[in-house]
Amino acid sequence: MSNVDFVERPGSVKFVTVMMYVAAASYAVGIYINLLLLMRSDQGQLFFDSPVSDWYWIIGALLDFILVVAFIWIARMAWRGDYSAGVLITLLASVNIVFSLFRLGQGYGWITLALSIAVLAANMSNSTQQWYRQSLSRLVG
Repeated sequence: MSNVDFVERPGSVKFVTVMMYVAAASYAVGIYINLLLLMRSDQGQLFFDSPVSDWYWIIGALLDFILVVAFIWIARMAWRGDYSAGVLITLLASVNIVFSLFRLGQGYGWITLALSIAVLAANMSNSTQQWYRQSLSRLVG
C-alpha cells in the first residue's frame, strides 16, 4: 500500500471518482442492452423502421465494454491522485458536453449535459487540482 491510501481526499475528488464509476455502470447497462437486442429476431430489433445487422449490436457491446474498463481505470487513477487522470477526466467531460448538445431533444441529453458540467467543474476545482499536483511532487521528490 502506498501512503496516498491514508490521505483524506477532497470531496470534489470523491465526487469525480463516484461519477466515473456511475458512468462505467451506465455503459455496463449498455452492454446488457446491446446483447439483449442481439438475441432478438430481425423483426424485434427494428431501428429506424428497418432491421439492423447483428454486427451493430456486437460492435456496440464491444465499445461499451472498452468504455467500462477505461472509466474504471481512470476512476482508480483519480482516487490515487494521478495527474494524468485529471487531464483525462477533463477531456472526457468536455467531449461529453459537446456530444450531449446533439442530444438535447432527447431527455437524457439534458441529464448528460448537467452531469458532465458538474464533473468538469468538480475536476477543475482548486482542491482537486491540488490533489492531482501532489502526485507530481511525489514523482519528483
